[in-house]
Formats: sequence, structure tokens, C-alpha cells
Amino acid sequence: MKRDVFPKTQRTWIDEQLEGGEGGRSSVNRHIMHVYASCLRVWFLGSSYRGKGDAEDVIRGFFADRLAREDFLDRWRASDKRLRHWLINAFHFYLKEQRRASHRQKRWHALPEEIESSSEPPARVIDRAFAESLVQEASEKVLNVCRSKGQESYWKIFLEHHVERIPYRDLGARFGVSAEKAAVMARTAERRFIRTLREFVGRDGTKADEIDREIQALLESIGE
Repeated sequence: MKRDVFPKTQRTWIDEQLEGGEGGRSSVNRHIMHVYASCLRVWFLGSSYRGKGDAEDVIRGFFADRLAREDFLDRWRASDKRLRHWLINAFHFYLKEQRRASHRQKRWHALPEEIESSSEPPARVIDRAFAESLVQEASEKVLNVCRSKGQESYWKIFLEHHVERIPYRDLGARFGVSAEKAAVMARTAERRFIRTLREFVGRDGTKADEIDREIQALLESIGE
């Protein structure tokens, strides 16, 4: 039987980076801090811990503590959970640890009852924050790719057509191309954008056959 009868396991970007040593781990950590900080901030500000410090400072402390642990992401990969859900659970445990430590040091005081009884933000709010962060990160990446290829106008035409609803005829006239050419340029940028979104959603732990549905659900959450 030929060796290639069975397809090779597809390794995720995070898998590949972690297997690449310290440089790869640093890339993963930067990605996580850029994409997931907003989710953690939303969760923190909607929780009973929100009076315990500045959100950004607390989140930086969490990342410094957990991402320094060599087995942290290995345990996520074994969990079959979305990375954003894994991080929020870990963040909750981290805050409990900090509260216990501070109680021992007599630094934290009991919160007012109305804050202690507050509920966490619903999952759709977390998903909205995640989706907005993904769109921002994907936009920055695609813009940089377009610039590197001398195609910044491709991104501008794509953005203005889909966000500002400006017709290709008007965009073409502004950028010195035909309406047909403007449409082609926009589609090129759109393909890069969708490809990048799929890549980022895959990094979150979404299975390959569920990525498109996940993207649709996340984008819909932004409009809620």
C-alpha cells in the first residue's frame, strides 16, 4: 500500500510555531495577546472582579503568568476547546488565584453585594469582541500584504465598495482604472481577507469543515 493513501494530519499554525522553538512560541504569544485581549477585557469588565484593578494591567499579568508556562497551550490543544473559551476559563482561575493570594496578604476587601452578584457577559458579547478583534487583525495583515505588493489601492477599493457602498464606476474613476478593473482589484483583496479570516478562525481551534459557519456566526455577532 502506498504511503500517501492516508492524508497527512494537517497541523495548525500554532502547532507549527510551537514546534519551531522559542521564536515560534513568541509569535504565538504575540498573536494571542493581540487577538484575545479584547475578549478578556469584555469578560473582566462584566464580572465581579472588575473592581480589582485596571483591566489592561490585570490582563497583562495574566498573559505574563500563563503564557510563560510551557504546558499551557499543550493542554489547550488536548482539550478540543475554542482557544477563546480556554483563555477565559484560565483567566477566571487566574483571578481566583490572585484573590486568594491577596486575601492572605490582607490587600483585597470584599466587594459590595451588587457587584459580587453581577453576572458574566453572555457568550454572544464575548464572540462579538472576538469577531471585532479578528476583523481588525485580518484587515491590518491584508493591508500590509497589499502594500508589500504595491497593491494598496486594491484594499482601499475593496473597503470603500463593501463598507461605504461606493460603486466600482466611481472608485475606478478615482483610482484611474475601469469599473471592471476596480471590481477585479476588490475581489483580489477580498480573497486575501477571507483567507486570512479563515486562517485566524482555524487558529482558535475550529475544525476545518466548521470554519465557514464559524466566520458567518462571528460576523453576524458584530451586527447585533
